[in-house]
Amino acid sequence: MQPPRSPVSREPLRPDELVIVVIAHNRPDCLERCLAALAQLDEIQNFRIAVSLDDPSSFGNMEAAVRRAAPNLKVDVWRKSKLAGDRAPLQSKTAVSKISEHFRFALAESFERQQFEFAIFLENDLLVSPDFLWLFRAAAWLLLEDPSLFCVSAWNDNGFPGLVSNESKLFRTDYFPGLGWMIHKSTWLGLLKEEWPRFPSTGWDHWLRHGSGLYPRECIVPEISRTHHFDTRGTNVKAGTPLAKKLNGMPSSRLQPKGLGDLEYLLHDSYEAEIRQRLHKAEVIGPDHLTALNPHKAYVLPYFRRDYKKLAQKLQLTEAQPRAAHRGVISTRDPSSGARVYLADRMKSQGLLPDAERAEPHLLRRIEKAQPGESCANMCARIGMHCADLELEFINNCAALKRFFPCEEGCGHQVGQEIPCYVHDISKDTGKQCLVTDDAISVCTASNAATSRLCSCVPL
Repeated sequence: MQPPRSPVSREPLRPDELVIVVIAHNRPDCLERCLAALAQLDEIQNFRIAVSLDDPSSFGNMEAAVRRAAPNLKVDVWRKSKLAGDRAPLQSKTAVSKISEHFRFALAESFERQQFEFAIFLENDLLVSPDFLWLFRAAAWLLLEDPSLFCVSAWNDNGFPGLVSNESKLFRTDYFPGLGWMIHKSTWLGLLKEEWPRFPSTGWDHWLRHGSGLYPRECIVPEISRTHHFDTRGTNVKAGTPLAKKLNGMPSSRLQPKGLGDLEYLLHDSYEAEIRQRLHKAEVIGPDHLTALNPHKAYVLPYFRRDYKKLAQKLQLTEAQPRAAHRGVISTRDPSSGARVYLADRMKSQGLLPDAERAEPHLLRRIEKAQPGESCANMCARIGMHCADLELEFINNCAALKRFFPCEEGCGHQVGQEIPCYVHDISKDTGKQCLVTDDAISVCTASNAATSRLCSCVPL
């Protein structure tokens, strides 16, 4: 038995400290492709691999697929059991609920029963790049040394052709990427275990981003992804859809192991100093100036979230919501000129944007909860004040909601113009949840009979 790791050791992870968990349901064809790709990795034979299964009717076929795909590897099979007790799921009939239950089982198995230090979670519809394993081994020490981090991911949400080029570059993001990710056991045992949602209404990954309490802690991510999504028959990715086409065209790194270099630049203080310097030197532009950019210059484009989707279309970024951002700043390239562009959220880029470009909440604002089914426009009028749509974005977070509502079933993500809010109608699948959104844009006049809004009122 090797001695325990020193908290300050920066050596790559040893085989006994790490398990690679492949999350699988009932698709033996996907599982075989995923395991076959893992089998090609350097030193993989020294590491523990587990396939986690959650569909009893498919256990036999899936275990046969394991034997066919990885005959020379030691692969454990974990069979998910039903959950029980106070934190048992409210229901397990929907796809998002079943997937959430499965991840909860795999996390508990990895850190509680198997007692690994670190675990990588990989869906079985992903292929891996040559240095996939090395990325996690080399970056693990950052999670131990830097408390502002909680995960390493193999996936860049904005890693599209023409926008990325540096295979050895890693960056930080506070938007959890998923699609091949690793955490330390302390993150599960110390936080996520007791908070894991019984019903994540739009998915466990959205809950992890918004309702888990991890934000603003960040993940380490490669500029060019180390996983590639290949299946088009899943819950979220369907053949022929724009999303499926974009994912299929995303490049994967061919960098070999041990090519990442010194990763000390990713520590909080070093990273902050570097990005502040880069933004300070960049030219500030408006959305109408995203044409004929100088490829040898860098630009900062301040924006409000309500304008993000139009900007994302121009810059060919993920359009659903701002992803891969660090403290509100997305670093990308203009697809036409190749110029570096920093897309900076005016409400989240404190300390990174010039004061004149930042938006701050009104100094005399008053935050109040509305009556059930009442709009914020009406609520603010009742107290002789006014509701401004933009002010609602400052309270569109779980911390603000929990100061006013019980949030008995946690804080989740949904889409609706009356969000942020609390669902007082217990007949809804989101009953007793507080809700935030990074997709819909909140408006003062919206209301919903099932919810109680959180409002920000300003003087007339």
